[in-house]
Amino acid sequence: MAKPAGVDPRRPVVAIVGRPNVGKSALFNRLCGKKIALVFDRPGVTRDRLVTDTEWQGRPFTLIDTGGLGLEDGSGLEEAVEREADLAIAAATKVLLVVDGKAGLQVLDSEVAKRLRRAGADVTLAVNKMDPGSGEGRSGEFQKLGFGEGHVISAEHGLGIGDLMENLGSGWSQERAVKKERTRLAVVGRPNAGKSSLVNAVVGEGRVMVNPLAGTTRDAVDVDAEIGSVPVTFIDTAGLRQKRRVHDPLEQIMGGRTAHAIDRCHVAILAVDAVEGVGLVEKKIAGLIQRAQRPCVVAVTKWDLARHGGAETSTRKFLSDYEEALRKKLFFLPDVPVVFLSSMQGRGLDQLRESVGGMIRCRSLKMGTGELNRVLSAATERKAPPAQGGKRLRIYYATQIDGPVPTILGFVNQPGLMNQEYERYLGATIRESFDLGGSPLRWLWRGRNNPTAGRSQALKSGRSGGGTRAKREK
Repeated sequence: MAKPAGVDPRRPVVAIVGRPNVGKSALFNRLCGKKIALVFDRPGVTRDRLVTDTEWQGRPFTLIDTGGLGLEDGSGLEEAVEREADLAIAAATKVLLVVDGKAGLQVLDSEVAKRLRRAGADVTLAVNKMDPGSGEGRSGEFQKLGFGEGHVISAEHGLGIGDLMENLGSGWSQERAVKKERTRLAVVGRPNAGKSSLVNAVVGEGRVMVNPLAGTTRDAVDVDAEIGSVPVTFIDTAGLRQKRRVHDPLEQIMGGRTAHAIDRCHVAILAVDAVEGVGLVEKKIAGLIQRAQRPCVVAVTKWDLARHGGAETSTRKFLSDYEEALRKKLFFLPDVPVVFLSSMQGRGLDQLRESVGGMIRCRSLKMGTGELNRVLSAATERKAPPAQGGKRLRIYYATQIDGPVPTILGFVNQPGLMNQEYERYLGATIRESFDLGGSPLRWLWRGRNNPTAGRSQALKSGRSGGGTRAKREK
């Protein structure tokens, strides 16, 4: 079977499988050296395949975490979880079967072993949860599975991992494939807003699990794809609920990963359910995006289900009215692209790709220093900079510097004279002049007494904008 999208065909692939709650996700995190998988002491936490590229002693490989096989938790997702695991097993070079050494051999362990033998998998057994002081536990029982004595490990404490990897990695090449730098796109929104359907529709395959059950996605699932010729990674997140409606500790952790996904992304896609519209949850997420200073695209999902007066919402008037109301509620994300789409019908996906591509280009836009200063000079002529205590702000010179979003360093007489209103004005002018659209714009202000204050010739007037946080250096 061909390796799934996002998996380098030149890398060995290790799939971690086993019954629920044996520590697969803890081992996944231990082997990749990051807390990617959600770990919680409850069976069935992991549902989707989690895929990441990592290495061991200079040998690169791809690691896949899977949901627990054989779990019946009443969610109706058992078949979907097993299908995801089967895809991982079929794509794997080696399968790491994880069992619980404290609990001993269980019926489900034997069922998983039979499944692996039927698939013809190359299996390595890992007897987990053998923590310090636990002795041999019941590790001997697992020889009945037919995969030898197995490697005694503790994923939580990192014990036995070296020997396990020595066995897995023997014969792996140390040749590193050239890895493309990928733009990370976080898909965020409330539960059941169509985030996973959106990712699957854009990627073109059923990469993440979709179900009408709210909260199907629990982990932040990374999915590699391309938009045009740009390599991207979609981060499909668990939905965020209002805090007063969250009573389950697991759901609290799931919600916290939304903020983490926003922090590690380059562009955020805020999914808004067309039927539900913008509520407190969407406003909270939009606030997180604004504070993180991430470019954003608003994707109005399930547009095929939205109705007005009993009629389909294909009329231009209703769409215009809907967008106007949406922008009023998300006023703190000015000028962001808004796309109306239906993942089920495949409508609006090209517009989404185009809008996301535009935000990606804005992140890397380079503004010529001469043109930037001409724009600022004209802006300050139209509207004088702020004054305080008889002193008026003067902008001497500005230049773009490196940053996660377009960042401008401005040299002024007194940084303390700058205010947010004037920054917003300047930011709006620059976004219009350089076609930045709704991309955030960062400002850094440096006083004239700084030894690197640059040119001394002042612009005729000055101010800063962009609706984002600015730092002032004295």
